[in-house]
Amino acid sequence: MNTIVAIPFDDELAGFIGKKGSENSMTFYNRKINDDVIVGMMPSSIEEKFYALPQSLLIADQIAVSTKSIDKLFGEVLVACSLLGKKTIFTKDNDITKILSGITIEKISFVESGEIVSAIISSEQEPQSDETRVDLDRAFNVKGVGTVFLGVVTKGTVKVHDTLYHNSGKVATIRSIQSQDQDVKEASKGTRVGLAIKGIDEADVQKGDVLSKRQIKSAKTLELEVKKSGFVSEPIEVGKMYSIAIGFSYSVATVEKVEGNAIVVRLEKSIPVEEKDQFMLVRALSPRIFASGSVTKAD
Repeated sequence: MNTIVAIPFDDELAGFIGKKGSENSMTFYNRKINDDVIVGMMPSSIEEKFYALPQSLLIADQIAVSTKSIDKLFGEVLVACSLLGKKTIFTKDNDITKILSGITIEKISFVESGEIVSAIISSEQEPQSDETRVDLDRAFNVKGVGTVFLGVVTKGTVKVHDTLYHNSGKVATIRSIQSQDQDVKEASKGTRVGLAIKGIDEADVQKGDVLSKRQIKSAKTLELEVKKSGFVSEPIEVGKMYSIAIGFSYSVATVEKVEGNAIVVRLEKSIPVEEKDQFMLVRALSPRIFASGSVTKAD
């Protein structure tokens, strides 16, 4: 099983889950146990680059939350977890029963810190999709290899020699695939991959871009179905500006229309998005991540 785990904070917990790897706004931690591969993602600096927190939560299959520090950030993470509906594993460092009495997190478990790896790999894996999608976070050139993309397989399976669309419309051929520093012939959902690419240059790619079996276009106007946290009384109104995270993408969003839980937002910059993509809305006040939901239309 391959799985991506968001670790909102706690370097020690992240280091226990996996060996520290590449670092940018997000730090990756990798661990392989027999046929199981875990990739942990932790924001490198939440206060300087807060966008990394919602990005990691959206990309992840599971969320591992340390209870060592019960502070403002911990409370914000609880609110975010309640919005997403993903499996959330809490450590037993502190008793948070009373804190959780006022919040609903659907898929929840509690384990000792030393048992968290077993809890992660014991999770049931979702059925594979017929679609193929890789969300990209980096691109660079390697001498003798050519253009290499780093990303996470978020749908289906990517294989050597596959032809996939970049969101720009350009076509990429997969020359080779690496996972955990090993060459592989294919990689399924939940795998962090390095893809040697033919057909697209490094300069054509930025964080948040996608490769997919059918082209996922970039959009600037989104129709959203929104679920707002019960801890936030502030109404979402026309003219208000928030930030929106979708996959590894992030943009300022201005509300243009509100009809109940359905809203329309105009983005400051175009981002790759398709219907049913999950998003998170971020505001300046705490809790900063205050709403989530899915994209119903993208133009």
